[in-house]
Amino acid sequence: MRISALLTMILAIAALPAVAQTGRQYDSGGRTAGRTEGSGTQRQYDSSGRLVGRSETRGDTTRHYDSGGRSAGRTEQRGDTLRHYDSSGRSTGRTEWRGDTARIYDSSGRSQGRIERSGDDWRRYDAQGRFIGRGTGVPPSR
Repeated sequence: MRISALLTMILAIAALPAVAQTGRQYDSGGRTAGRTEGSGTQRQYDSSGRLVGRSETRGDTTRHYDSGGRSAGRTEQRGDTLRHYDSSGRSTGRTEWRGDTARIYDSSGRSQGRIERSGDDWRRYDAQGRFIGRGTGVPPSR
């Protein structure tokens, strides 16, 4: 899996209640791809375990940073929909939660995949329905 695809998969926090949540994310090879701390901070890792980014949530906005601490974009929550923006403020897509399933779309409205929750566990699928990742706790939003 390309690092950019992995980062896209785990870059933002899901539309779950804002409580102290922790969790781990894994890629399709079972390697740790991310970690969510109780403070709402998410850390993302490449396939070699190196930190490649972090996200911090305050209220309805999550700000994303690269491994050098530079802004990499933001996610804004409105109800069950998350809207994603790049570091220049351009829309890059949205995630819509309906019950335990999230549908993920790019900025043109094309399907990019889905996330399914079951209790504390979640699974991520690409646009063709192929399994690409799993985790516990807070699932990624895209």
